[in-house]
Amino acid sequence: MKKETIDLGGKKITIKKDALRNRLGLKKDEKFNKRELQSINKTPVGGSFSFKGKSFKMTNLMKDRITLAITLMSRK
Repeated sequence: MKKETIDLGGKKITIKKDALRNRLGLKKDEKFNKRELQSINKTPVGGSFSFKGKSFKMTNLMKDRITLAITLMSRK
């Protein structure tokens, strides 16, 4: 998987490119928006949620990736 370095508040972090998209089972041309992510981010760790007709379990890693995506979308 390809990695990417981003600047987040003056701190450089390395992330896996498209990790959240792949985990949610989305194709390259499929998109998600901030509102959808905020909605599923309310799910507690260990709980289940559905996204675009697919069912998922919320893990710590999934929650971190969703939170990061929301943060990055807010910066635009």
